[in-house]
Amino acid sequence: MAFSLFKFKKPLLSVALLIFCQCSFASATLQHWQQASINWQSEAGSHINILADEQPAFMALKPYIPLFEQLTGISVGFHALEQSQMRVRRHQDLREATGLYDVLPMGITFLGEAQSHGWIEPLQPYIDNPKLTDKAWYQLEDISERSLALCKIDNTLYSLPFDFSAPIYFYRKDLFERFNLDVPDTYEQLQAVKIKLQKAIDRTPSLNGMHAFASRTLPGAGLNTWTVLPVMRAYGAEVIDAQGQSVFDSPQTAQSLQVYRDLVTGFGNPDNSRLLHFYEIRRLFKEGQLASAFLASHFYNEIDTAEESDIWNKWEAAPLPAGPIARETSPWAWAFAINSKSNKKRAAWLFIQWATSEQTAALLSTGGSPPRQKVWHDKLFTLVNKPGFNQTMLWVFEHATPDRLQAGMVEFPVIGEIISQTFSQIFYGADIKQSIKSTDAKINANMQALKIRSNIQQ
Repeated sequence: MAFSLFKFKKPLLSVALLIFCQCSFASATLQHWQQASINWQSEAGSHINILADEQPAFMALKPYIPLFEQLTGISVGFHALEQSQMRVRRHQDLREATGLYDVLPMGITFLGEAQSHGWIEPLQPYIDNPKLTDKAWYQLEDISERSLALCKIDNTLYSLPFDFSAPIYFYRKDLFERFNLDVPDTYEQLQAVKIKLQKAIDRTPSLNGMHAFASRTLPGAGLNTWTVLPVMRAYGAEVIDAQGQSVFDSPQTAQSLQVYRDLVTGFGNPDNSRLLHFYEIRRLFKEGQLASAFLASHFYNEIDTAEESDIWNKWEAAPLPAGPIARETSPWAWAFAINSKSNKKRAAWLFIQWATSEQTAALLSTGGSPPRQKVWHDKLFTLVNKPGFNQTMLWVFEHATPDRLQAGMVEFPVIGEIISQTFSQIFYGADIKQSIKSTDAKINANMQALKIRSNIQQ
């Protein structure tokens, strides 16, 4: 797929956005959404509560909430919490059926559990209601199929994405050119590059304190699992098979975990590499203390202007390396869902339709990573002006598929926690073969227990 790139001065972008933000609440700007053939004021006078994560995309949306309120006459309570706190609050609200939050943030790792308990609404009835949705205006087909797949269970849509990302390889282009290093295409090449890069860094006094590479290591379902699982799949390893049986204990798992451990520990990694949260890895790269890392693709928004980062014009990106079987990644979409216990479902849908529309995605494109392909092709591929990153995003849009365990499975929170703890132990030096053997037994025992529990509840 071809696209053109043009030079663009970052300060002009900042000025343009500032001007747009200053005038965005003027009534004239409402025409973008008023082009939809629906009555946005049909739920005027309602109040809805939105739960959000303190991720950049959610926070980028917050300043535009008054625009939605003006468009619809619906007042909004927007409550953003740190991710772990958000997960606790969300689960409590849904489990206790309080209906406090009408709109909830949703990711694929929780979708299966939420759907299985009937906690969230199927969205197709709202999409098919011509009084609530103008399909021709909304253009659901413009949203990446890969991101929509993360919002479905049994082909039923339960949430709509507004921020889409996947782990990719960020690196300091200036250092790779300076030290005559090629961007690694395989994991074996990456390990060799890590060593060469660190040796070159250590010989350069001006780079004192910098390290060559880092990636997620902290345990937690959705933490180290997000970057370890694509490496496993690249080597032909899986956690469970199509029948729900563990296939974790395999030579492919052992090989892939050995590769990942070598990448994230030892020479070329920060001394505290096993304790780094992904936010800390982002900070190190942003501040010029890290030469390369596996990071979420939407991280580009934090490092691509001079105001945001000292290395804004020195970085580039590439897909994750290939293994002997495939080149994989772990797509993720932050999405919005409707609480099934909400008393304001129609108002909640209007918010989701507005928040995930092309017009709103264009506003948020400097704070998130919209799943709408038109925004990327018409705007972001030109504004980012990083050919490698742009090609990588095309690869993500066209090829990123989730691991079976992460594809909306009810069991992910439990099984994901088990394997993440095993990964962490291996990074600290535990015997790989023995660890995966004992973990294989734990996975099967827990899968059986979860199945029995589900049958009892039914």
